[in-house]
Amino acid sequence: MIIGVSGPVDLRLLEWDLKETNLPATNAFPLTSHFINGLLRRGYKVIAYTNSTELEEPLVLESGNLKVCVGRQRPQPGRRFFNFEIEDLKNLMLAHPADFISAFWTYEFAWAALKTGIPTAVSIHDNAHKILFQQPDMFRFVRWIMNKIVLKKADHLMANSAYTYSLLGRKQKAKAVTINNFYASDLESSLNRNAEKGNYIVSAIQGFTKRKNVHGALFAFAKLRERYPDLEYHLVGLEMEENGLAHQFARKHNLDAGVRFIGVLPFNEVFQHIAGAKVLLHPSYEESFGMAVLEAMVAGTPVVGGKNSGFVPHLLNYGKAGLLCDIKSPDSMAGSVAKLLSDRSLREEIVQNARTHAQSNFSEPVVIDKHLAFYSKILGKELEPSPVSAAPTRVNITGTSWSLMAYVSSLLIP
Repeated sequence: MIIGVSGPVDLRLLEWDLKETNLPATNAFPLTSHFINGLLRRGYKVIAYTNSTELEEPLVLESGNLKVCVGRQRPQPGRRFFNFEIEDLKNLMLAHPADFISAFWTYEFAWAALKTGIPTAVSIHDNAHKILFQQPDMFRFVRWIMNKIVLKKADHLMANSAYTYSLLGRKQKAKAVTINNFYASDLESSLNRNAEKGNYIVSAIQGFTKRKNVHGALFAFAKLRERYPDLEYHLVGLEMEENGLAHQFARKHNLDAGVRFIGVLPFNEVFQHIAGAKVLLHPSYEESFGMAVLEAMVAGTPVVGGKNSGFVPHLLNYGKAGLLCDIKSPDSMAGSVAKLLSDRSLREEIVQNARTHAQSNFSEPVVIDKHLAFYSKILGKELEPSPVSAAPTRVNITGTSWSLMAYVSSLLIP
């Protein structure tokens, strides 16, 4: 059984022999790579389909039971409705077919898979309508149209949370199941349980937008500093870097005191940074899931999130696995963080409840079992793992086959 996974893939998070080689930067989302790793650990052959802005020609890499097909992305894809990217991915899928494709997001990666005719299940990770309403621009309008087309064309849908499922229309719900996001099995083993927490709170946010509400969190932290003058606030993620959009806003409103603008970090460093914080403040107005929240729950860092922020209340077990507040109110956010900082017994209770809740509902084995059961139902047969390929590890670049040693050597020789 060969399972295809189409989506944004971080090549450096994959468990394969090529991890340390000079790989192209790709459109990356850690969960997709963790999902591929989970399938490989269960013995399945996997073909990953993703893309990169760095390639002049498509690239195909192979190692053991994993093959990765990397298509091309041209500048300003939204102006072309991602037509070039979709065709490039489709052609790779047809040239290197899987028995079944699991497509992440309802955009170009799913549309390409649906055009192949290969049985495909599409996972829904956001609500394009809500995003367009909160970020009204041409790119989000294009994504909204793509989302509508994919949802109509797909025969099988997977909502990444009960909240995401609740936003679907009647016809979409009829062909959808709910399968939650998950955390990777190796996250827990990477933690140092005896490490002391740093004197900071953290937010891991992708984008300084109204929806993510970092501006509200900065006002909340200014209020916290009045009570905890030595406390720091660390902002991690896209547009959170020094002199980035978040920093510019903070300077303009005199909110930058005690704030460290860290920006984008590799996934493992983000997780360790969350693990070292006293509290994770998640100020988003709306989340289809909330991966940073789940990672904090696994890391032993108590969370403050919005009581009406999409799936966040369910993820935090309605206040038992984290504190819920009105994230539209800086006073409410500051008060909830202060409550955790000042009450050790509450912190310990929240941390234990969060870890138990995460293990029971969002662990890799629990969630991947649900994926495989759904695929089996679609195909009408049990899925059988495959033996590890006995063929030499190789790299195919637009039809040219090289040995792994020759490929690595080519990277080392100028």
